[in-house]
Amino acid sequence: MITARNPSSNEDALLGLCLQYETCIHEVLSYGLRPEHFESRESRAFFTGMLEDARSGFAPDTTALLDKHVSHVGPHGVWQSHLDLVNGIARLSGSQARRVNIPRYIDQIFEASRRKSVVATARSVLAMHDEGMPTTDILSTAQRGAIEASRATMQSQELPTIEQIAQDACDRAVSVASGEARDNVVPLGLRDLDAKFSARQGDYILIGARPSMGKTHFLLSIMEQIARSAGPIQFHSIEMRSQALGDRLFAHDSSGQWKDDEGLARAGSRSVMSRWSGLPIRVDTRSRSLAQIASSLRVAKQRHGIVAASIDYLQLMRLERQGNREQEVANASRELASLASELEIVLFVLCQLNRQLENRPLHDRRPRMSDLRESGQLEQDADGILFLFRESAYNPAADRPDILEVGIAKQRNGRAPRTAFCRYVPGDGYVGNLAAGDEMRASSQQKRKL
Repeated sequence: MITARNPSSNEDALLGLCLQYETCIHEVLSYGLRPEHFESRESRAFFTGMLEDARSGFAPDTTALLDKHVSHVGPHGVWQSHLDLVNGIARLSGSQARRVNIPRYIDQIFEASRRKSVVATARSVLAMHDEGMPTTDILSTAQRGAIEASRATMQSQELPTIEQIAQDACDRAVSVASGEARDNVVPLGLRDLDAKFSARQGDYILIGARPSMGKTHFLLSIMEQIARSAGPIQFHSIEMRSQALGDRLFAHDSSGQWKDDEGLARAGSRSVMSRWSGLPIRVDTRSRSLAQIASSLRVAKQRHGIVAASIDYLQLMRLERQGNREQEVANASRELASLASELEIVLFVLCQLNRQLENRPLHDRRPRMSDLRESGQLEQDADGILFLFRESAYNPAADRPDILEVGIAKQRNGRAPRTAFCRYVPGDGYVGNLAAGDEMRASSQQKRKL
């Protein structure tokens, strides 16, 4: 049998005001208070009922509350007896609370909610420890709990005017231009791409390509440039272990037949290290599941202040079992988008494209958003979508086999679709800039072909 708990004086006072004043419920909502923030079961039920009435256009009153909650009376209900329900409503209607104290009541309710959330998380962590759960899962639960608890904070009641929003944007622009503040746009280090595409901290950006298009080298190239110009980053490689990644770096940064010549091997080593030495790029090849990657990124943000991260690649990630693969990918995509926003980093995620693309005519194999594999949710969640395409991958006689097209299929803060042009030769280094004239010629040629 469930015994009804007496709500705190703050909850009583606030609900009493909502019952007495028709507009009070809307004022309370403007602070971000929700039913789950109340500690008492009675208070949660009463507040939910008042919300339902308010959304239906009715002012909360004692009769409506009694009629709405009479079905919640009983051994397994919120109230054990009808008398308990009546007494609860009478307690609220007799409240002597003052409306001017609403912010204080709400702040104290939020404080109690945060404390309750932290305690619940601590209990979950202890239970997971007792059950022998992996440390990464325990850490992820603790981090999520701390973040969730911190969200129970009173919001500003006043909505900003369009003038204030515009003024804030102008102030930021002036501060960035004067060097007093840092721009939240993270340059990718590729001239034509940076001119046409803006990656901002908090953005979730998908990079899609078929095999042999150079997607890993493209990702490594922009990670290098971000680390040089913007700050620390973290690279998650699910496809390659550390040694395989290192071998790839050595193969592309060294030169000559070094395998049979110690001198050439040492010279190649110097070339490799001249590129990567001192760069604030941390590589995680151990995290395989979405939970592990999320935990690793939160730690990296806290310890190193990363400004960007990348995952190579989405479809190899171990995902939580759902109804089907498409639903699994959709849930992962939502989680990654939320993670980028929460940590305020640019999160680049490589993803596969459907094989059906290969069945289209040669002139129509440039990727489009419908080619994203396994989930239409990807298109909806992403702040930006980039597609890589090399004509020479399908046509060995292409005029310019060194041109890599970066199709900008989506960007929330800029024009799309459009195409940027870069230089890439498989087996001969990373992605770089074309000469300015070559960029213009490539753009003109593509327009004629399309």
